[in-house]
Parts: sequence; C-alpha cells; structure tokens
Amino acid sequence: MEANVLMEEMSWVDIEEAIKNGKTTVIVVSGSIEQHGPHLPTGTDMFLGYDVAQRAARQFGKALVAPVIRPCLSEHHMGFAGSLTLSWETYNDVLFDYCESLSNCGFTDIVLASSHGGNTAVMTAVTPDIARKLYGKVNIHLVDYLSLCFEDEIAYLNDLGIARGKAGVHAGYGETSEMLVAKPHLVKMEFAEKGLDEESFYDPQRIPRSQIESFIHGIAYFSENGILGDPRGANEEVGEKLLNMAASAFAEAISDCVD
Repeated sequence: MEANVLMEEMSWVDIEEAIKNGKTTVIVVSGSIEQHGPHLPTGTDMFLGYDVAQRAARQFGKALVAPVIRPCLSEHHMGFAGSLTLSWETYNDVLFDYCESLSNCGFTDIVLASSHGGNTAVMTAVTPDIARKLYGKVNIHLVDYLSLCFEDEIAYLNDLGIARGKAGVHAGYGETSEMLVAKPHLVKMEFAEKGLDEESFYDPQRIPRSQIESFIHGIAYFSENGILGDPRGANEEVGEKLLNMAASAFAEAISDCVD
C-alpha cells in the first residue's frame, strides 16, 4: 500500500514524523468551485488537483500535499449556479496565510501550483511578495504544471484523432477523461454534450486573446452549457494517461526547483 501523502488525512504526529523522515516539501494546489458543464461536478478542479498532486508527491518522494485551496478565482464562471469565487485580495491573503502556517510546521519548501487556469495570473503576480515576506523561514516555489504538460497532452490526444477543439480547456474531452479516473461516480456521461469546440478558439496564437475575452465576458458568453470542448467519448484509459503526464511534469519541475 502506498504511503498516504494527504495532510488532512494524517494526524499531527504523522505529519511531524514524515517531516523528520525527510518529507520537508509540501505541495499547495489552488483549485476552484465552479461549473463544469451539466456532466461534471463543481469540485472538478479540486478533485483533479488532489489527484495530480498526490501522484507528483509520490513520484518526487519527499513531499506531502496540503489541503487544496478552494474556492479561488472563478469570477468568469459566476453566470452559472453553484460557482463560487474569492476576490483577488482575499485569495492573496488566504495563500499567504497557508504558506505562513505551513512554514511553522517545519517544512523547508512550499510548492505552489494551480489546477484551475483562472488562478494562474494572480498566483504568478503575488508569489514573489509571499516569498519575500517568508524569506529565511521557508523557500517558496511556483510551478505551472498545467502549462508544462499542455502541449504534450494535446499532441497525445491529436495522435488519437482528438482535435484541440474537442479536447477543450474546460469540461471537454480531456478533463472529462481525467474525472472518469479521479471521481468516476461523480461523472454523468449521459449529460455530456458538445460545447464550444471551434478550432480557431483554441489556436495557440489566439489563446491569450481567448483567455482575456473569457475574463471580460464570462464563460456563459461563449458557451451556454459552460463547456469549452466536447466531452463525448471521453474514457478512463485516456484520463489515466493524461493524469500521469501532468503528474510527471509536476514531479520533474519540483525536483528541478527543490534542492
């Protein structure tokens, strides 16, 4: 049986012992509570954040996983019932408090990451300030594993005949396949339907523009059902491969930045 790496499922004695035995790195993932179409739960980013972080922690071998932060920054999903969001200021405060608390536990390195794209820009902006405030107490690292594995995942799906538009970036084929592994009992494939799957929207050259437009207008402006992609046909085999690709990229990045 693999050792548990989830702090919330461990006693304080277990955590203290793990740190003394060399697990001095802790992974903090920012997730979300937001709509993921009619077929996936609002906790999708949280569940996938836990899954990838656990896999990465075990691959790295010297890390524990803190409780995934949620809700976070989901203002562009607020046109759908069940979506929750924090203000940028509140999120910054929560992230700092998380890091300060973990530094007091005895961890030497904190790895910040996001399983939700809407958090990335703000996290990138505030992390240097958090690192400065906690300098000398703990090392702060920022890893954007979503970006690190994105093109490799798209290439893998393309080899399977799954175009970028179908793969999508939110509740599409890729994310739905991952959820069929992480939390299959929460996936309602009978409600899976096509969302925004136009290839032009996902063109690599247009992605920055598409992201800005999404934040300005909200996801509902582009997709009435909240899906960016087409989840139909998603399957567990593909999901397992995608999760492993994300975790491997994450674990390698942690190894590169943690001494």
